[in-house]
Amino acid sequence: MIAKMDTPNTARSIGSSASPADRRGEAEPYRGGLFDMHMVERAFVALLNRKAWVIGSILACLTIGLAITFLMTPLYTSTSRIEISPQAPVETDVEGAREKTISNEIAFFNTQYSLLESRSLAARTVRAGNLLNDKDFLAQYDLTGGEEGTPNSAQRARMAERAEKILLDAVSIEPVRQSSLVDVSFSTPSATLSAKLTNLWVQQFVAANLDRRFSATSDARRFLEQRIGSLRRNLEDSERELITYAANNDIITLETRSDPGTGRTIGDRTLVAADVEKISTALSVARDARIAAESQLSSSVSSTDLSSNAAVSALRQRRAELMADLARLRKIFGEEYPEIVAKKEQLAALNQSVSTETQRSRALNQESYASALKREKELQAELDRLTGKYRDQQRRSIEYAILQREVDTNRQLYDGLLQRYKEIGAAGVGTNNIAVVDTATPSPGPSSPKLILNVALALIAGFGLAGALVFLLEQLDQSIRDPSEVSDRFGLPLLGSIPKVDADTFEELLLDKKSMIYEAYFAAQTNLTFLTNHGAPRSFMLTSTRPAEGKSSSALSLASVFGQTGKKVMLIDADIRSPSLNELLDVDNRNGLSNYLTGFDKVSELIASSPEFGFDYILAGPMPPNAAELFSSSRLSELVELLLRDYDHVILDAPPVLGLADAPLLARPVEGVIFTIDASSSSARAIKSALNRLRQTDAQIFGALVTKVGRRNEIYGYGYGYGYGYGYGYGYGADKSRGNSE
Repeated sequence: MIAKMDTPNTARSIGSSASPADRRGEAEPYRGGLFDMHMVERAFVALLNRKAWVIGSILACLTIGLAITFLMTPLYTSTSRIEISPQAPVETDVEGAREKTISNEIAFFNTQYSLLESRSLAARTVRAGNLLNDKDFLAQYDLTGGEEGTPNSAQRARMAERAEKILLDAVSIEPVRQSSLVDVSFSTPSATLSAKLTNLWVQQFVAANLDRRFSATSDARRFLEQRIGSLRRNLEDSERELITYAANNDIITLETRSDPGTGRTIGDRTLVAADVEKISTALSVARDARIAAESQLSSSVSSTDLSSNAAVSALRQRRAELMADLARLRKIFGEEYPEIVAKKEQLAALNQSVSTETQRSRALNQESYASALKREKELQAELDRLTGKYRDQQRRSIEYAILQREVDTNRQLYDGLLQRYKEIGAAGVGTNNIAVVDTATPSPGPSSPKLILNVALALIAGFGLAGALVFLLEQLDQSIRDPSEVSDRFGLPLLGSIPKVDADTFEELLLDKKSMIYEAYFAAQTNLTFLTNHGAPRSFMLTSTRPAEGKSSSALSLASVFGQTGKKVMLIDADIRSPSLNELLDVDNRNGLSNYLTGFDKVSELIASSPEFGFDYILAGPMPPNAAELFSSSRLSELVELLLRDYDHVILDAPPVLGLADAPLLARPVEGVIFTIDASSSSARAIKSALNRLRQTDAQIFGALVTKVGRRNEIYGYGYGYGYGYGYGYGYGADKSRGNSE
């Protein structure tokens, strides 16, 4: 049973090589819900340990909250509800002239909320309500600022500033979620004044909105008038420059084409271009006529031409008929027949006539061809002349086009601003986009202070302050909360954790083998058996950093436990400056260690026995004037060697380390040192200093014995609830008769 209970402490104390990672591995099962419960329990224990600070913080905050509540002036709140429609004021929309209307409703409403809390609105309300002379307002607020006499203009200006600040501090703007409604509230010491100021504030906000819209319209008209005048002059100048340039460069425009969408000029038809177009058409006709004449001339007889010659056609017709008659007569009569001869003569005359007409037609064709060719050459020459002139005009038209574009741009700007100017004149100010939904009425009761709310806030602040103080105190607390910390913080194996118990029951519990005290020291004694090759050290001493850390009671307890296990044990009270063993055993300190160190050799007369605890002991004896010199001699080493002949273990109860030179000297004749640490000690630096002093003397420090482990250490798993109905022990394991002296 004892071995099972001591296993966790033993494993962590003797296994000094166990790393923090190993301990983290052991703590792994506490993650999740168990870890959360562990943290809650730790916080609860911390609050219990600092309950005075917790209660004091809560009471202080509660007192302050109640005092503030009863000292506050009651305030009455009146509310008016208005509707703000997202309608922008009249503005120009010409690009680069004015900013466009706000399209984001969130930005629009945020702007309105800021305007509702603006200083300009407060100044307007002060003037409109004549608050500097209002009796109700002056009865609640002092605007003089300590100045006496009839106020002058400078004093009235300062009074107006104070009134504006009062209004801005008293007003409250609360938008109604998911709507365009806004609640405007005023809180003052007078219910009537609150309602009056609220309605006045809303009225002035509506009026200010109308003024801004009218101002925006007037500003826009003035701006447009200035811009229209400037653009008119620019347009006249650009047109004048365009006409002058055209006149100087013989650019005569017959027709101008414009884009219906943009109004820009997309083409001009000049006189030269028209002439080129006409000559090109005439040249094409002349070329066709010349080709036709050339074709007629190349043919011996153009059928088309001859068919068009009526005389030749008639002659050919007559010749054909005559030849037909001649052929008919030859079939009947001979060649000499008179009619045939007459016919031949007629045919010869007709052939002569056809030949004559054909020659004349050819002469006409040659004359037509020559005339067509001449016409073509003349038109070609004229076209070449006009084309050169047109090309020259095209080169000069680049500058003309630039001037034309400038004219078009100025005309567009001028027309656009003129149209906008007319629209503004027709639209005017328009309707207001702010409407009053509910007017303010006097409140039937005060809205503040609220006692329940203030008390709740004070309690919350008290708990918060208490938590912060407890956290700060816990962070500043350097005591040994977890006994296993001695390994990480001081480099010492943990030999045992001793619970704190009431000093009056210490002796009874130590002698009871079922008690938590006995089991704790028995676990420490078991751990000591693993320290050396021959088991528990035969000689060792117990010391501490300062007095009252439980070293003397631990020395007595270990001696008793060793004795009850059948060992023959000698306990020596080596703290001759402040002896305590005689008080623990309730005996007279007449003779002891100091007598032997000063030359008394009868050791047997100095040894006494304690049947109750099961060990022999040597008291400290009378306090000598030179304790350090006595410990520096070899007498103590001789005494230890002498006692080890008859005893299994020799235990020295040594003085504290700090402030005295005794402990380092006492460490030399024994095998090692057991360092006791009070779990409630708050000076880790002192503990490290004491350990360094011992290590400088090459003392063998076996480990640490943590005493007075109480409720605050139980959250780390070091409570002693195991066993036989004793439950948890709360009370320091201190020296019995001297309370907590050691």
